[in-house]
Amino acid sequence: MNALSMPHDALCKLFLMDVEIAREFLQTHLPNSLQQEFDFNTLTLAPGAFVEDNLSQHYSDIAYSIQAIKGQGPAYILLEHESAAGQLTPFKLWRYQSAIMKQHLNQGHALLPVVVPLIFNRGIGPYKGPLSLLECFKHQSLAQKIFALTHSIQLIDLSAIPDEVLITHKRCAAMSLAQKYIHRWELTQLAPKIFELFERYPLSVEKRRGLLYYLANESRGIDKQFVQSMINISPHYQEDIMSAAQYLIEEGRQEGLQEGQQKGWQEAALEIAKNLLACGTKLDFIKQVTQLSDDKIKALRVANE
Repeated sequence: MNALSMPHDALCKLFLMDVEIAREFLQTHLPNSLQQEFDFNTLTLAPGAFVEDNLSQHYSDIAYSIQAIKGQGPAYILLEHESAAGQLTPFKLWRYQSAIMKQHLNQGHALLPVVVPLIFNRGIGPYKGPLSLLECFKHQSLAQKIFALTHSIQLIDLSAIPDEVLITHKRCAAMSLAQKYIHRWELTQLAPKIFELFERYPLSVEKRRGLLYYLANESRGIDKQFVQSMINISPHYQEDIMSAAQYLIEEGRQEGLQEGQQKGWQEAALEIAKNLLACGTKLDFIKQVTQLSDDKIKALRVANE
């Protein structure tokens, strides 16, 4: 997968594989009673090798190791990012939990560790899938007698968190707001709020640009509205915005070459060059982004005057 394409799971991973941001995220969403069981200063990413071979493509899963307090040794937190409710999601998480436990034993431990499962839902509506392993059984009464499976998985449901609360979630706020509204709001409505959160909770260049790639890639892509409105809203993030523009035109070019549609991406490059000219962008940058010739760019400039 191209790391820059920023589908929903990849954006989540970009943010939540940063341990400092993950600590903020978990301390925001986990119940206080559960937080008190762990020393969050010991939070680290767990090795990804715990996932079984046939599940290795489930790249959205993130596991953390953490020390339990009172000398109880290591525990783990497993985060599953969902965009739609799965009928057997608790079972899938249980398979991951079991694999983590097995890896823990293979490392020489005598007893099983606690593995806390979390579902992070970015779906448009409330999460309606099962939250306990018991709900995955057809014969639930018998399963309950044998396994005692009533405990629910901790759910983090973006659709159920009020916006006034969501925007207080520190460096995860911009990611969460973007994922909540990417298919519900226009970019002109969403982008100003994202830039406000950039100011309130500063992010690294990598995460800012990853979020802008995500906005462009998952909505309408780079067009005049995206480029011009975002630069007008926050001109001091122009380099990040232009970086998103450069990535998307390059992605379009590569797709066009692979499919033999050179004419299609050349027309897209001309359209983007026209939009960038309208924003007052320097000619050298337009040439770098679109790889159009000087003559074509000059012809567009003359036509726009």
